[in-house]
Amino acid sequence: MKNPDRSQGTVKHIYKQSTEEIISKVNCPHRVFAQGGSADDVNEAYREAAVRGREEGFVPILVQSDETLAEWLGILEDESYSKEAVLRQEKMDAGALLQEWYDENMEMGEDESWGEGETPEEFMEEAEVIDCLTSFVGYSGYGIEETILFEIPVKNPWEVIAWMPMGGWNECPAVSEMMEVCRYWYEKYGAVPAAFSHDTIEFMLDRPVDNKETAYQLAREHYAFCPDRVDQGTATGTIGEVAECIRLSKVWFFWWD
Repeated sequence: MKNPDRSQGTVKHIYKQSTEEIISKVNCPHRVFAQGGSADDVNEAYREAAVRGREEGFVPILVQSDETLAEWLGILEDESYSKEAVLRQEKMDAGALLQEWYDENMEMGEDESWGEGETPEEFMEEAEVIDCLTSFVGYSGYGIEETILFEIPVKNPWEVIAWMPMGGWNECPAVSEMMEVCRYWYEKYGAVPAAFSHDTIEFMLDRPVDNKETAYQLAREHYAFCPDRVDQGTATGTIGEVAECIRLSKVWFFWWD
């Protein structure tokens, strides 16, 4: 993928300073979508890149540009951080790790009784169907924020975390844990980390996980991974609503407040 402002002498795009900083730090082939553009166009470009990436040996990710993320990605230039070391790390039991986090969160007050067994009608009515990536859409509702589509030169989708080392603040898992959860969910469900902002991650799947029992267990893992997915990301504040959303959706959305 060629970036017009760098490959064509007659074309010059002016990007946000944060965009330039993120591009410099990630240092991969990329394409920039201007603020105010269409989310549908960005999703279509991502899908095209995902198909091409399987042939050419890269994994695409979408990154919303802002100053907070640009500052955080300074870790990529820190001598104490090594992408190679993250990629070589010993494989963790991510399922056990998620269970540990879930148990800890439950001790803090989540009512597990909500959503047990058959999904109640109120959860089915409240659950959101998420079929496209949206973490880069502006809060005003008028188009997208400036967004970068990177082609990350890795073989496995979970390895993009080494290039986009998000985590280790508030309740967001550390980078090493983040990558292992991404590996676990890809190997078990085909979930691909697809879109990032400074406080969100979205995963894309080919099809929803539509088995009710599996979706409920997975919703528990989503709560373990990101308590705000339940506490602030649902209308009912329940794991049951997340389970129904999982059962209907091809995109998983996580936001850490």
